[in-house]
Amino acid sequence: MPFLQTPFRVLRGLHARAPLLNPALKGRWFSAGSRLHKSSLPVLEFQPQGEVEHDLNTEGSFVPEPVIIVLQEWWGINEQIKAHAQHLANDTGAIAIVPDLYRGKQALDAAEAAHLRDELDWPGAIDELSKLVKDLRKDGKRKIGSIGFCMGGALSLALAASIGPTKNPGPLNACVSFYGIPPLSLIDITPIPLYTPVQLHIGEKDNKKGFSDPETARAVQRKWEEVIRQHGGRHAEGFHKLEASVFFYPGQGHAFMNDLPWSLQQRKELGYEGGFDKDLVNLAWRRVTNFFIEHLKTL
Repeated sequence: MPFLQTPFRVLRGLHARAPLLNPALKGRWFSAGSRLHKSSLPVLEFQPQGEVEHDLNTEGSFVPEPVIIVLQEWWGINEQIKAHAQHLANDTGAIAIVPDLYRGKQALDAAEAAHLRDELDWPGAIDELSKLVKDLRKDGKRKIGSIGFCMGGALSLALAASIGPTKNPGPLNACVSFYGIPPLSLIDITPIPLYTPVQLHIGEKDNKKGFSDPETARAVQRKWEEVIRQHGGRHAEGFHKLEASVFFYPGQGHAFMNDLPWSLQQRKELGYEGGFDKDLVNLAWRRVTNFFIEHLKTL
């Protein structure tokens, strides 16, 4: 079945009261098992728009097109995660795809979001994401990165950890998490730097204990530093300079990258500290953009 161009309001699935769509952020829907995206998950694809600094057709650019998998917050695929995906596509020149882990459902308040998150089969989701990476590699996408926010951040790390040691589909070329760390009971993310360059971004005032608070992040940072110290330049497919960076953002609680009005209102209602800080958010985006450009480009 060819790709779907169904507006998101049809696929939403929980209520009829969603924020209005920004027509520039519709992307292209591909149904599960479609000709162009053979994954068992529906995916929303974003191509670079406008003038892209990193032209795919110039020497030293991405050949073939790299892919960045963008993983949703607990809300589902809403306007905010679509805006993040389009931002990444525009700034890197890569294709950004958003797998629909909730299969059309979208939460409009924290209670619904918690329900959807708790109902998600996390090991099953990681397996589906791994199959997505495998299918992308079969399709010739040599360079693949992942990024996620909140729940998606934890899944981004879990995906990198789950496929790192395997030859098929092989390790991710880059992995980023914003304020999300999977529990050890789900997967051990300690070895990630041995096969995938990784970034973790955390608000200094994030109070989600055991998930995205600074204490938990610093424990991860110490483990990554130790594994790098012990193993040096060893890599699953050769040798490279191991990279594991953890960034802390002063004055900010959870979900500090969100900038759309509805998302900002949710931050306020949930009591997350720190208002929207444009300079801080731009700093985070520069770190992420430079990271993906470095690790997804071809030699």
